[in-house]
Amino acid sequence: MIFILLLLPLLSWSQDFSQKNFTVGARSSYFLNADDWDNTFLYYNPEYTDETFGDSVGIRRKFKLRVFDYVSSNEKVIIDPLDVSMEFFTNQNSFQIGFLRYQFSETFGLQLLDVANPRDYSEFIFNDLAWSKRSVFGLNDTYKWNDFQMQFILTLWPNGDRLPYAGSAFDPTGGQIDYEGGVVNRPWFKDLEYGTRLKYLFQNGLDLSFLYYHHFSRPTFQDFKIVDSTHIKAEPTSELVDSLGTSGSYVFEEWVLRADVLYTFDDLVQKSLIAYKRQNHFQALSGVDRNFEKFILGVQSQSDFTERRHFFGLRSEYTYLGWWKPSVMFFKNLQRDDQWFQVKNTFLKDQWGLSITYDNIHGGTSESDLFGFYRNQDRLLVDTSFTY
Repeated sequence: MIFILLLLPLLSWSQDFSQKNFTVGARSSYFLNADDWDNTFLYYNPEYTDETFGDSVGIRRKFKLRVFDYVSSNEKVIIDPLDVSMEFFTNQNSFQIGFLRYQFSETFGLQLLDVANPRDYSEFIFNDLAWSKRSVFGLNDTYKWNDFQMQFILTLWPNGDRLPYAGSAFDPTGGQIDYEGGVVNRPWFKDLEYGTRLKYLFQNGLDLSFLYYHHFSRPTFQDFKIVDSTHIKAEPTSELVDSLGTSGSYVFEEWVLRADVLYTFDDLVQKSLIAYKRQNHFQALSGVDRNFEKFILGVQSQSDFTERRHFFGLRSEYTYLGWWKPSVMFFKNLQRDDQWFQVKNTFLKDQWGLSITYDNIHGGTSESDLFGFYRNQDRLLVDTSFTY
């Protein structure tokens, strides 16, 4: 009902929208070791945006959906409201209500501080956030005084992670346990998430922010219940935690320094692919980006001090050509066998888009090796789309 109430005024103003487009596409993964295609779906993205300005208050309306239609499994059609919202703004204040996605981090890869939104884990744990970040329904109020910004967030429906579908290539249970996967259901107006963020842009180019957030522990893990001697059922976790974090970036000519720090109290900390332990959780990322004439180079260090997992990351993208954007990304655990190598080629021609991504995963089989489950699932991800 709330979604419909937001949708009706958007449709009534649709003839005046300043921007509108519709994207139709298809994605599928080819697994090299299994010689098989899986996780294939069609997707549809209608998008409308509009701004109107009054004497003192402006209105910004957004309507952006993503519809998943699966053709390689029995998973139901999923409608994700990426950004369906109304925003009222003045020179110093912005009030937004609707289905929202937040960005708090200043780094690539995991983006530690982006705790306000659930994720889609139906492919890899590390995923393109443009695809994996799911919206929540809530209120967002932001005040601005020159270079200082204060943000208040209240989530009325936290939504849930989308876990690998049972029987898919990424099913963590291997079909041995009563496990459904799919979208984790969260009730409306029951477990509220909330927080605040303070941000200040210094004149020397330092952009610094501080965050407090009360939220569901993510990712969602599984609790295993023994039903009888032959039946074990997996149930998704549902734990609320509190996080403190800070994020910063510093721009100096062609260089950008970035960092995220996150401390979560009494968190569910991942021990293996499906096992977890409750304890305080301290994580940090730092990195540097350099913009060259024809490409971007980024180097990053990522540490989970609670679990003593330390990763080195590197990302490079060729930016000189408008129709072809190749990129490379590499993550390596400095103390264990975990590593992930990705090569991505994106081709753009008029309204057409084609993306071909190769993921190579390697990892050990001990409890501390997070990538071990994926070590035999190297894949080619093919995504083709048309926008009009």
